[in-house]
Amino acid sequence: MPARRAMPPLKPGDHVIRRHRLLKTQGTVVRFAGRDENGAPRAWIKWSHPTTLPNPSIEALDELELIEATGPEPA
Repeated sequence: MPARRAMPPLKPGDHVIRRHRLLKTQGTVVRFAGRDENGAPRAWIKWSHPTTLPNPSIEALDELELIEATGPEPA
């Protein structure tokens, strides 16, 4: 199994994608919500897909991937 690349720390406004679902729903980090019962960090995510419910939802950061910008760098 290939090793996962280390993800940079997320911050509010970052665009993410679910890594554990068949449909890779995209969303934006709204705010952080502490840790779950196993100690994994969590965040509230506002999903871009209109029929994703609940929206926003709380997700473990382990289940998200940062979407890297593909456009030109800001000047």
